[in-house]
Amino acid sequence: MKWTKWTCALLFVVVALPSVVLGVGSAANRFQVVNRLRFEYDDNIYQEETDTDSSFKIIEEIEFLVNFSFTRTFVSVRYRPNYVWWQNREPDHHDFNHDVDFVLNQNFSPRVTFSLTDTLRRGEIPESVDDNRIVREQDNFTYNAVNGTLGLLVMPQTKLEAAGRYLLLRYDNQDVADTEDFDLYVAGLTVRHQLVPETTLIGEMRGEEVSYEGPDRGSQSYYVGGGVEQTFSPNLLGSVRGGYQEKTFNDDNVGNESSPYVDLAVTFVPSPATRITANVGYSLFETDIYPYASQQRTLLAASLAHDLTARISFYLSGGYTIGDYSADQSVEPGAVTDGSEDLIQVSTRVTYKLNRSNYLEAGWQYQDFSSDVSYVDGSGLRSSYERNRIDAGWKVEF
Repeated sequence: MKWTKWTCALLFVVVALPSVVLGVGSAANRFQVVNRLRFEYDDNIYQEETDTDSSFKIIEEIEFLVNFSFTRTFVSVRYRPNYVWWQNREPDHHDFNHDVDFVLNQNFSPRVTFSLTDTLRRGEIPESVDDNRIVREQDNFTYNAVNGTLGLLVMPQTKLEAAGRYLLLRYDNQDVADTEDFDLYVAGLTVRHQLVPETTLIGEMRGEEVSYEGPDRGSQSYYVGGGVEQTFSPNLLGSVRGGYQEKTFNDDNVGNESSPYVDLAVTFVPSPATRITANVGYSLFETDIYPYASQQRTLLAASLAHDLTARISFYLSGGYTIGDYSADQSVEPGAVTDGSEDLIQVSTRVTYKLNRSNYLEAGWQYQDFSSDVSYVDGSGLRSSYERNRIDAGWKVEF
């Protein structure tokens, strides 16, 4: 079949071309394979509030990574297929998931640079994808995000960046797709000026347009703001961005909205073995709850990575997301009430290095999701739930 021939040809190009072009050198630096086999217990596989169902799972995941570079070009391609077998899930005991990531960095000259990234997720189970987005619908989905940035050094300390982004989410089930499929388009300009070696000032403006299938929940957003990136010491870095956002909705029944936005990030590296990060953000955001057209989202997240010994590594992360919904932002006037959703996520992992290529891993993931978003008759749009997942496995790197 033609598609089979093209697939084989593409795989050959991705895997073989870097070796042909780069010639001599360490192949391990260009091509890497990582395999993970995990055994997991999931105590709430259907994300139910009561009468929860649990299941044992076997997860097999292999990752192919290709990196190659020329004098001015760097390219990275990662493909990670994932197979999940569920002991106790009806009607399907099998899932196949696919992650593909592409990175291109190009230096046209010392003054002009370009970067392009593409993130593709094909999933059969509702999980976190990117940007702290949670795909909660019980359905197969396709998620893709493309980002491109053109950088121009206009002065020795001043850089102008023009960026664009396109994001889509598609569900297989037509009933879900009729209201939850969406496209997001973003374009923006950023000016970065290095005031002193430790301080960079930022000015930004951008526009966004989001469109949904079904009843028109689409909108246009405009952002104007600025920020600072600061190196307090070699071990402590921080940045803050903020400004004003205005959102206009396509549906005349939905009132326009405006709000400040802010994003704060801190990275602390107290020692070569320890890395701590924290992030706080607030903005108007798209929503996956029909019939709402928007939400006010607050995000708090932190992570800790620490090497306990030369062989034992520990990782801990946590996040708290608050989504506030207003009945005024509904495309069905009078159908829903004001409400909010809170999501707490915690994950931890311990890795033990057996030798150069083999590792033992154990982890725990926890979610606490609560929602009081409802129709005016009191019936909820989504149910609250708690979910624990405990896993242990083996990782090998080639």
